[in-house]
Amino acid sequence: MKTIWCFVLMLFGLGAAQAAELKIASLHPLLSEMARNIGGEAVEVVDLFPANGDLHSFAPGSKQMAAAANADMLLACGKGIEPYLAELAESMPEDTVILGLGRDIPNVYLPNSRRADPHWWNTPENMKRASRTLLATLSQLAPAQQATFTAGQKKYAATMDALTRKARLQFSRIPQNRRYLVTGHAAMCHFCEEFGFTPITIHGISKESEGDTATLAALLNDLRAKDVRCIFTEVGASPKILEVIAEQLGVPTAPLVLDGVFPGQQSYEKLFMHNVNTISKHLK
Repeated sequence: MKTIWCFVLMLFGLGAAQAAELKIASLHPLLSEMARNIGGEAVEVVDLFPANGDLHSFAPGSKQMAAAANADMLLACGKGIEPYLAELAESMPEDTVILGLGRDIPNVYLPNSRRADPHWWNTPENMKRASRTLLATLSQLAPAQQATFTAGQKKYAATMDALTRKARLQFSRIPQNRRYLVTGHAAMCHFCEEFGFTPITIHGISKESEGDTATLAALLNDLRAKDVRCIFTEVGASPKILEVIAEQLGVPTAPLVLDGVFPGQQSYEKLFMHNVNTISKHLK
């Protein structure tokens, strides 16, 4: 009997050792992926963002709040992309750490504007920066797991560096006079800053903010003068206006993933390389 109880206690101890030490609630699938890569089995990540949701219209409801109960950390993009974040933070337990991973990412501004583009995740370099912020916070919350977190972040950073190298190699084949990235809403300024493109947007920060007729007409003339080669639509958004503009210019359209959200929530590597391959194909 004593032997049996020793075996039971051993199994219980093993299960406790393998249990996740931290519970993380995440407001974006790419942040969830980062947390899982860095935290490994030491973290439990709960996705609050619904599958195939819209980043600019999503707000957590009672279902998401229930899932986030007792979370040690709430992961957000930050930089104003979640206008509901302050209210959500007030409803969380006082000891829950609210971490906006964009806090340490340098601002990149829209052309001729002092309005910052909040879509910082569109470059692997920014994702690597954010992973360092996450590593530091995780290590503070669970110092006993610091070695696990450090190893996970090192591997994650290496993946981001490899993606940057692949992108630079492909983009080196695109002539300077074709490096205009025309998109629906202003979500690629960080990307353009990193890889040497000029961003041109039909709408503003949000997909729903459309310009007036006179502005669009002036933009159309500008696009003709620049001899743009493609209009890039957005996965998950209506391409109607962009297709009309592309037809008038006589150029094709091609879809990019701008908000980091794609049906099936594919990995960051797949989403980023989809954008790289699409841009390279239509501009080189």
